[in-house]
Order: sequence, then structure tokens, then C-alpha cells
Amino acid sequence: MREDCVEQKGIVIKKQEDKLVVKIEQKSTCSSCHARGACTSLDKKDKEIEIKSKDTANYNIGDEVIITISTKLGMKAVLIAFVLPLILIVLALFLSIKIFSLSQSLSALISLLVLSAYYFLLYKQNLFLSKQFNFTIKEKITE
Repeated sequence: MREDCVEQKGIVIKKQEDKLVVKIEQKSTCSSCHARGACTSLDKKDKEIEIKSKDTANYNIGDEVIITISTKLGMKAVLIAFVLPLILIVLALFLSIKIFSLSQSLSALISLLVLSAYYFLLYKQNLFLSKQFNFTIKEKITE
């Protein structure tokens, strides 16, 4: 049984022996806007995704493709990037103020330091995390 997946259109911009780099346009709220065709919104950002593939010979630079990632992995990414840091901030604030009876400003500074340390550790684990979050190419778009 196939997992639920999130799909996104992209364009191959770089090709190497064992991987492709695909550029996708990330649009925050543009998809539901009635003026999206004429808009030059600043919310549009291009992202480059590295995709490991054994059949890179089937793709050329400029090819449009559909890439996927499982919804489960997407939820894991949200947990790591947003939920855990929020829990750490609240926990650090609570412990600093209630347990250690520190001032609010010092508690806020400590919670920011905890958050900084968390994101630094996350940055250092980049290689490990990149192996867990794998995008795949579902299909090549031919017109």
C-alpha cells in the first residue's frame, strides 16, 4: 500500500552522476488567491531540492518533474522545526521563572539561548537529517 505523499512541480537545474537538483517555487498563500496570475508577490521563493537517483540519465536540465515526499516525513519535519523548539522555549521559561525564580528578562535570554543551541545542534545534524528526508521523482512531465 502506497503512503500518502505531498507532490510539487519542479524543474531540473543540475544533473550529476547520482543526484539531481530540482528547483521548486514555494508559494505560501498564492494558490488560493484570485489574482495569483498577475501577482509579483514577495511570498514566492525558489527552493533547490537534492534528489538522489540512479536513473539520472533519463532527465535533462530544464525537464519539468513532479517530486514527492511522504506526508509522514513532512509531519516529522514540522515537529522538528516548529513544535519541539516551541516546547523548549516554554519549558525553559517555566523552569527559569517558577523553579529557579529568575527575572523575566534573564529567563527570556535563557530561553533564546536554549533555542539557539537547539538550532545549532540541528544544523550540525544536517547530514544525518538529510538522509532521513528523501524526496523522490514521481514522474517527468511531458507535453
